[in-house]
Amino acid sequence: MLGGTGTLGGRVAERLAARGHKVVAASRATGVDAVEGRKLKRAMRRADVVVDCLNVGTASGRRAVDFFTRSATQVTAAAERAEAGRIVVVSIHGAADPEVSRLMGYYRGKAAQERIYGTARVPVTLVRSTQWFELLPALAGRTGLGPFAVPPSMRMAPVAVDRVAALVVREVEAPGEEDRVLAIRGPEEATAEEMLRTLLRYREVFPERLPRFILPVPYLGRAIAGGALIPEDGVVDTVTLEDWVRGSPAR
Repeated sequence: MLGGTGTLGGRVAERLAARGHKVVAASRATGVDAVEGRKLKRAMRRADVVVDCLNVGTASGRRAVDFFTRSATQVTAAAERAEAGRIVVVSIHGAADPEVSRLMGYYRGKAAQERIYGTARVPVTLVRSTQWFELLPALAGRTGLGPFAVPPSMRMAPVAVDRVAALVVREVEAPGEEDRVLAIRGPEEATAEEMLRTLLRYREVFPERLPRFILPVPYLGRAIAGGALIPEDGVVDTVTLEDWVRGSPAR
């Protein structure tokens, strides 16, 4: 399990352990470095499935591409040497579209990651998620200018991260030796502005300081503004933003 302490990875690890699976958490804290490849093969010894929930906190395209290219290359090679049965990796729907990733450095990194895993000799399941509800308050904060938030003009169908974790676990347990690509999205399609306005109605729920005014700006391009982050096919979850805010178990 790579990235097993992150927002998504922690939930995946907990669910797998609760279902009786032996989870080996591989991280720098345990001496495993996915980017450099240190101790990866040992961590994957006798692994039926390798789960990649790795993440890097950067908006820099250069750093993101470097991180995801090197880590995916190392993980793929180690999984092949360890004769792992399968790799399950989490990505972002739309990241592989050049019109989406050209203005988003992090997405260029995820696109590079997908390309590397596409060459693996180990079967790969690629789970492409839409944006998570859990990241919306941070979006308001990162785009804040005093009492204003200036989020990008974008259509989205965000999903609760716990539901993404459940899908990853389902795919870990699924039989089969073929490559698979699937997507998951939330039930509501709306703009980032509309989603953030919903959050403002519940500002007392969030420890983050939310803005008072929302002014969307089209700085991420037409593809993202037009809905390229929303899959046409895939799993459509049932938890709405208001469900999540009100304390749904998915939160």
